[in-house]
Amino acid sequence: MTDAIRVLHVDDEPAFLTLTSEFLARELEAVEVETTTSAADALDRLDAFDPDCVVSDYQMPEMDGLELLEAVRERREELPFILFTGHGSEQIASNAISAGVTDYLQKGSANEQFQLLANRVRNAVEAYRTQEAFEESERMFSTLISNLPGMVYRCRNAPEWPMEFVSQGCLDLTGYQPSQLERGDVVWGDEVLHPEDQEMAWGVVQNAIEDEESFEVTYRIRRRDGAVRWMWEQGRGVYDEDGALLALEGFITDVTERVRYEQRLDALNEVLGKLLETSDRHECAWVAVEAASDSLEFPIASVRLYDGETDELEPVAVTDATAADLEERLAFPGENGPAWDAYTTGEVQWYPDIAPESVTIESHADIRSLLVLPLGRYGALVLASPTPDDFAETDHNLARILAANLQSALDRADRERAVRERERELRDQNARLEEFTNIVSHDLRNPLAVVRGRLDLARETGSDEHFDRAEASLTRIEDLVSDMLTLAKQGMVVGETEALYLEVVARRAWEAVETDGAGLTVASDLPLVADQGRLQQLLENLFANAVEHGSTGRSAAITVGELDDASGFYVADDGPGIPDEQRAQVFEPGFSTDEQGTGFGLAIVQQIARAHGWSVAATEADDGGARFEFTDVELVE
Repeated sequence: MTDAIRVLHVDDEPAFLTLTSEFLARELEAVEVETTTSAADALDRLDAFDPDCVVSDYQMPEMDGLELLEAVRERREELPFILFTGHGSEQIASNAISAGVTDYLQKGSANEQFQLLANRVRNAVEAYRTQEAFEESERMFSTLISNLPGMVYRCRNAPEWPMEFVSQGCLDLTGYQPSQLERGDVVWGDEVLHPEDQEMAWGVVQNAIEDEESFEVTYRIRRRDGAVRWMWEQGRGVYDEDGALLALEGFITDVTERVRYEQRLDALNEVLGKLLETSDRHECAWVAVEAASDSLEFPIASVRLYDGETDELEPVAVTDATAADLEERLAFPGENGPAWDAYTTGEVQWYPDIAPESVTIESHADIRSLLVLPLGRYGALVLASPTPDDFAETDHNLARILAANLQSALDRADRERAVRERERELRDQNARLEEFTNIVSHDLRNPLAVVRGRLDLARETGSDEHFDRAEASLTRIEDLVSDMLTLAKQGMVVGETEALYLEVVARRAWEAVETDGAGLTVASDLPLVADQGRLQQLLENLFANAVEHGSTGRSAAITVGELDDASGFYVADDGPGIPDEQRAQVFEPGFSTDEQGTGFGLAIVQQIARAHGWSVAATEADDGGARFEFTDVELVE
């Protein structure tokens, strides 16, 4: 917008008025904010300040926001009115919508509320000014119509409308010579006036004569060439000195384009209702394209939205397969073409005849005129026709209305998508928190068991060695707690990776587990890239699982080695193994064959593996035990 936006802000809190004014001045390029704490004072300022938009609180002394809205509507029926309240409810919102509020917005505690308010004000004022421009255009159009060449006539008051005089404009209007109607060779009421409108037109004229008033009537005629056209007629009765009706005199002109425009505008208004119900970008684009084609009768239409990855305006909706094919031949990449010009400059691009124009459009015989309207930061609405200079001023006006409302719908779709994404983030955060709690309770159990066992041994033997081992486990617990808190805060499973030797990490993990006499064999000193803490945690869980579920009646034997046929490693034991039907389940959180188990050990293993980009699978070891294979592991060359 080039003109400053004048906002009248009403709120009984002076400090909030000041804060809102400062934010609106920052968010809007040009704005004048008039503030008042009184609804009655706001009404007094309507004429003097002449605002483009009223922003009002709901709960105020003397007169609430809805009462102010009703008072404003009595004076300025179409003036945008935004209810900006901290006392919102579904009932208040419903009442506000019923009362004709332009927008409804609840106050919040974050500064985003003022950005949202500024956007709502901008959109409301733009739509308001567009409508005002449209209404002004309508007034100018009506004045123009009244002065266009048409047919002046004098006729008798009879259903056939026998003509006594007809001006030369009759030929252009109907295709008949004036003399044909004056002689009665052609009867207006029978042969020209459309049969379906004859009774209606007669009734309008007779009612006006009865009330001794002038009349206006719109109806259809059939031209000599068979074409059906809409006419607007204005006339009055001519009376003698005694008040007897002598004749009718009036003026008839062709208003086909105006009627067609009104019909298209009515159809557009229905479509705008659909846009208000649409919350997806692509759905908004399709609604607009269908409206352009079906309701507004633009031959070819498409919506192109900006793609930041390709730096191009991608066609997301086109009228049909033929239009899609034609649109593909229009070159609109970044920094090239009319659509890009409209997008970057924010100005409408209009090419009445493409052929002689020096523009970056691939020449095609089926596209001769082109109208491109910007959609703010989103992209452009592209309208084309195979006919040169095919878009009249009314087409431009309708296209601008459609583009403005599409941009508003895209704004709303983005806001609703942001809300949905935030809700999804909160759900994911809660899920991570629950999972984190389960992981902490599980992974602290092993080192705590070591501490407890070493303390028992220390009491029995008095050896300091057990205190040292207990202290090492406590240090391990501290590391786990620290790492897991980092995991919870950062939403990550692995931190910084480095080059490691599998054997070194495996033996550290072995020392952190209560092995119960089990034995560890590391068959390979495999160099790999991983997060040392998370890899050690992975191995600890596998070792603890092998010891807990290992061989019955003897100590478990555990082997860590390099895979022969893939980039990775394995951990195997000589226990009873995992049945085939359970191998797909063992990594599921909570799944355990032990009533005392938590079922999170192998789930943690899978989580850490996936965070590294590895794949993990449960198979059978050579001696029938459990074997866990990790593939897609990054190795050190």
